[in-house]
Amino acid sequence: MNGILVILNRPEHAPGLLAAAAEILHRVGGARLDVLAAREPPQDTILPTENILTEQRTTELRDAQRGWANDLHTRFRAWLSAARADGQVSPSVEANWLDPEISVGRIIAGYAGDAALIVIGFPQPHDSDQKRRATHAALFDSGRPVLFVPPGWNRPVGARILLAWKDTEPCRRAFASAGAVLRQAEHLALLRQSDTPPPAGLPPTCAPLPGQARTAPPASPIDAAEQILATAHDDGCDLIVMGAFAHGRLHDRLLGSVTTHILDRPDIPTWMQH
Repeated sequence: MNGILVILNRPEHAPGLLAAAAEILHRVGGARLDVLAAREPPQDTILPTENILTEQRTTELRDAQRGWANDLHTRFRAWLSAARADGQVSPSVEANWLDPEISVGRIIAGYAGDAALIVIGFPQPHDSDQKRRATHAALFDSGRPVLFVPPGWNRPVGARILLAWKDTEPCRRAFASAGAVLRQAEHLALLRQSDTPPPAGLPPTCAPLPGQARTAPPASPIDAAEQILATAHDDGCDLIVMGAFAHGRLHDRLLGSVTTHILDRPDIPTWMQH
């Protein structure tokens, strides 16, 4: 794994996102940490009731976004200084601060392509439209795995991992992209539904699987999601690895999905890939 892209949102959640990214980078010997505070262009914030943005309103919006990014930058510098001092971030790791004024669609095209992993906070009810669109783009448009970190998470990430297996292309992609992290885990457990054959073989870099294989009966999406979370809690896991939205967005929006229920429960860091 070469680099990780961290997408920041709420200042109070920044330390947890940065710490999770740094730990994954340390575990796999990664070389670069890119930290992004994407300032929203004023024209992207215009309300349906507004026909035009006045010059004064444009200035106000830009000032607010600059203040937000400056606050995050201050927190990032303080965190990085402490993380370098205590060995959490190696002196050899390149750490980059990025705070462009950029539309969400350009974030993925401009920055995700150079990252092996995107780290972002779990979706929250109070998220801005920009954050919701960024989450959507990270999962569906980036072609990269996404690590969702719960608010306030202050435990290790990647020491004890639950592999939530289903025989789908997204799940196979997630398992493959997490290979370097799986090799460094202290404990791995495999959870699968009883009507789903176990993986014919994890990627060679991930095998052998030292954890105990477990089974779960066929279930509704919400029951399957609760089974994943309960198993992760019972095993003391600090990371779940799983596929995301295997049936596509429309199907999952109409009928519900395991992915949606997991994202609605920000309990444990979760590595997903579509």
